[in-house]
Amino acid sequence: AYIAGLLFLAFYLLSGAEFGSYTMLSDSAFQLKTNLTLFSFSEHPYSKIAGFGFLFVGAIGLLYGLDVSRTSEQAVSLGVIASAVGLCFADNFLTFLFFWETMTLATAAVVFLRKTPHAVHMAYRMLFFSLMSGFSLLVGIILQYNATGTFELMYPEAGLFFFILGIGIKSAFLPLHFWVPWGFPAANFPCSVLLAALCTKVGVYAVARVLPPSDFINIMGACMAIFAVIMALLQSDLRRLLSYHIISQVGYMVAAVGLGMSLSVDGGLLHMLNHMIFIALLFMSAGAVIYTAGTENFHELCRHPSRVEKGSPTLWRALPVAFVGALVGALAISGTPPFNGYVSKYLIKRAVQGINPAEALLAVACIGSVLCFCKFVYFGFIKARARVQRKLPFSMQAAIVVLSATCLITGIWPQILSPVLPHNSSLDVYSADGVQTALLLVVLGIVAFVFLARVLGKGISLSFPISVDVAVKSTFPATYENFPRTINLLKNIAGRSIFGFIKKINYKTGRSGTSEFSSISKLDFDVLLIIGMLGVVLAFLFYLQFGVFGVGT
Repeated sequence: AYIAGLLFLAFYLLSGAEFGSYTMLSDSAFQLKTNLTLFSFSEHPYSKIAGFGFLFVGAIGLLYGLDVSRTSEQAVSLGVIASAVGLCFADNFLTFLFFWETMTLATAAVVFLRKTPHAVHMAYRMLFFSLMSGFSLLVGIILQYNATGTFELMYPEAGLFFFILGIGIKSAFLPLHFWVPWGFPAANFPCSVLLAALCTKVGVYAVARVLPPSDFINIMGACMAIFAVIMALLQSDLRRLLSYHIISQVGYMVAAVGLGMSLSVDGGLLHMLNHMIFIALLFMSAGAVIYTAGTENFHELCRHPSRVEKGSPTLWRALPVAFVGALVGALAISGTPPFNGYVSKYLIKRAVQGINPAEALLAVACIGSVLCFCKFVYFGFIKARARVQRKLPFSMQAAIVVLSATCLITGIWPQILSPVLPHNSSLDVYSADGVQTALLLVVLGIVAFVFLARVLGKGISLSFPISVDVAVKSTFPATYENFPRTINLLKNIAGRSIFGFIKKINYKTGRSGTSEFSSISKLDFDVLLIIGMLGVVLAFLFYLQFGVFGVGT
């Protein structure tokens, strides 16, 4: 019943119906006395496309977990969807903040409900990040109200730094992205589908709705796209690869929205909707592997034939529905025509054309995406062999089929989504040049995978195996007589530092339950997160006393 209700609301929005405005509890004593409307909702040009995505993908995500999720997980997942929808129709900052925080609690609770030690640990870390985000947003709202005397939802006139920090955490801005690869794979696999589809998209909506367009946001998005796709290639687990790739694809959205043009905003928000669909589909396919094979690790799935149980089939034969879902999702996220990812990426490419460095970075990230999903499909399904422990329930298969069909239908007939597009940009995207460019990037990614498949299959070590055979006393450049030797030393030191840092931020739990990243300089990272939150509090107090970073009053 609740899945049918969500689908009805989704298609009601897609039909072009006007939502209007609505205020709950308008006659309450508190609101009459303070003139503050806590639950006030109205339709914004960006609300429909976000609301449709949250409702439609949320409903299919609940269908996917109908037979395998706990009742408590389904209930809390409904809270995640309700919070996302409430946030995108919020009429003022108070309502916006309320649903921002209810989503914080609901998403953390979804991870907590798995109840394993690792899940609980990751849920706390997600909660720390989200609370820091909410507090920063609260500080920004207070400064905005102090400057304007209103809680109206608009571009900030004061406290912009705190708005960027708060929204940046939810959108996985670098280097605030850690919670995504930590939290999403830690949840039970049906819950991961909803977390992947909804959480960061709320941040993207907030970027478009609250943050003014700027070069900073545009360049941040491009950097997210290229950095996260590199990190995704280093992963050995299905959901960790997908989690890093969420950050990369969010980078496309942020880069487009940051330009502020009608075409770029439409492209960014349409990619937000399309990404909800195909990332949910990819997580569903990964969940099918976990459910039937009991693992999501590439190395365990692609074990040597002598160690595979006799008669174990390749996963693409054992799980044909999940394999088709993975293949469709991979083609869609790579921007391959005629799938929906091509449509939104076409609009973004047109919008960023001639804009440096975003155009070049996004093009390279697109090739990296193809490379990533060649790895995902090949090592996760085609080469993988495992004993199928149990069959997929009908609800899981139905959800995969529905989203696979949606990727294809909205790719072939993108005009279906025109009613929810904010600026009514043309969706006639199948030009010879556009298709040729998209196919060229896909082919380049496939060729790169052919050359790198052996390396990717073995895994890429995050250690840096270059030794520095120079005495400590010679670490100072002044002591060198040979300049090339100095350059080589500096290169080695920089390489060791960079790869060592990547190894630390690439947190994952080993077989023994110990973590590769448990401390920084002998400080537990959870302690550092709390210190960071206190730092935001101090920055706020410093702002109130001295102005922005001590300049002005």
